[in-house]
Formats: sequence, C-alpha cells, structure tokens
Amino acid sequence: MKPFIKEAQARGIVFDVGFGGASFAFDQALPAIKAGFYPNTISTDLHTGSMNNAMKDMLNVMSIFMTMGMDVPAIIKASTWVPAQSIKREELGNLSVGSVADVAILGIREGNFGFFDRIGHKETGTKKFECQATIRNGKMVYDLNGITTPILLLAK
Repeated sequence: MKPFIKEAQARGIVFDVGFGGASFAFDQALPAIKAGFYPNTISTDLHTGSMNNAMKDMLNVMSIFMTMGMDVPAIIKASTWVPAQSIKREELGNLSVGSVADVAILGIREGNFGFFDRIGHKETGTKKFECQATIRNGKMVYDLNGITTPILLLAK
C-alpha cells in the first residue's frame, strides 16, 4: 500500500468500498486491512451484474469485511453513520431524537460461508450478517423469523 493513502485518509479524504462489476479484489483488500487501513464507508454499487455475482448485497459486503478482520462496530459505523455524514444527511444513519426511524436488526449467523471477488478468488468465513427485521420510517417492513409479531393465544 502506498504511504500517501493513509496520509490522505488522515487529511479527511473518504475512502469508500468499490464493489461494482470489476472493482473489489481480495489481493488488494486483505493487505490493506492487515496494514490497519479500513474503508471510511462501505457500500455496494448495486446493479444486476454485481448482485448476481460476487457482491450480492450490502450484508454480504459487510460480511466480507468481518471475514477479513474488521470489527463489527466499525463495519456498522462505516455502513450507516459515516456515509450519512459524508453526504451531509445527518438525519440518517443514527438513532438520535428527530432522526428517521430506519432500523435494521442484524444477527450474525454462524456456519461455513464462501465469499469471492471479481476474479474468483475465494475467502471462507464462519460468520455472516443476516437481517432479522427492518423498520422503515417507524413501521415494520420485514421480519425474517416473526420476532416482532405478537403470538396470539386462542382461548379454548
């Protein structure tokens, strides 16, 4: 990694994960992570070519960074608060009073998972983010396992 990269980040240059059709490569990302260089923001560059290939979705990209050794709080911050600040939309990406009530309740699934990059390099991991529920603008819009649905007991 070139020394000017860390210097640029220290000066306030925002480094985002590029994960489009041909952007992400483990042979560049792994040495950077091992050198202590983490992206400021994590995003997807979502399009049909990337979602049906190595990128898949936001949680997969986040899981890749967890597999490479980035800690969970840093991954969450780089996926929520820092991007909101970067685009000057500080009403997003946090749970402060007055913020939009958009919440993803994530779990970490354990198992054997394979993650690959644009050239087919595969890394394996034992943990993967999984969305349990999503609240959008204060309303439940997704509930994977019924964790928010009340159980109705029928009287006999």
